[in-house]
Amino acid sequence: MSAFQMPALGVGDMVLFYDNPYTTDHPVMGWVSSKPGVQTIKILVWAEEAGFVEKPSVRHREDPFWRESETAQAWQKWGAFDLHPSTKALKELNALLTKQKIEAAKKSA
Repeated sequence: MSAFQMPALGVGDMVLFYDNPYTTDHPVMGWVSSKPGVQTIKILVWAEEAGFVEKPSVRHREDPFWRESETAQAWQKWGAFDLHPSTKALKELNALLTKQKIEAAKKSA
C-alpha cells in the first residue's frame, strides 16, 4: 500500500464530507470532532433530516486506500472528506507566516 500523508487537522477544522468517496457530488460541511486513527478522523456533519450526526472512521478522498485496498468497498459506508477551501487557505497562510517569522528571527540573530 502506498504511503499517504493525511493533511494535518485539528479538532474544529472545517472539512467537506462526501457520502461516496468516489464522487464529488453534494459535499456537506463538516467539522473535525476527533482524530481516532492515523488515517481517519471523526466528522460532525449537518444532516437536514437528523440534525448534527457524527461520522466515524472517515478517510481522505485522495487516500490511495480507496484504489488499492480490497476492503475499500466495506469502508465506503463511512464516506470520505476533503479540506474545506477556508481550512486549506488558513493552513497555507499559517505556513507562510511561520516561514516569515523564522526568516525574521534569523536576520535579527
